Amino acid sequence: MEFYYAVYFQANELVVAVCDEDILEKTFFCNEKEIKIDVKKAFYGKNKGQKDEILAQMKNATILNLVGKDIIELALEEGLISKEYILLIGDTVHAQGARI
Repeated sequence: MEFYYAVYFQANELVVAVCDEDILEKTFFCNEKEIKIDVKKAFYGKNKGQKDEILAQMKNATILNLVGKDIIELALEEGLISKEYILLIGDTVHAQGARI
């Protein structure tokens, strides 16, 4: 299983954005909540990696931005996010997490 990801340093924060490989450059909508997410290569697609590489980046992050069923499942299994942070947007899921 491969993912696209990007790492950003902002002030004292390490932001890691990850998406499932098969949803890069797709757009998802939730009309009833008026939510739209564009999974753009410019934001998520700077690097491509396997599970172990991605996990190392995610475990060091202070802020996570995740899109896709596989990466959300992995983050849940690893205890990096909780179910209450998951948002269904069309045919995909999105979650953000922060470590204080």
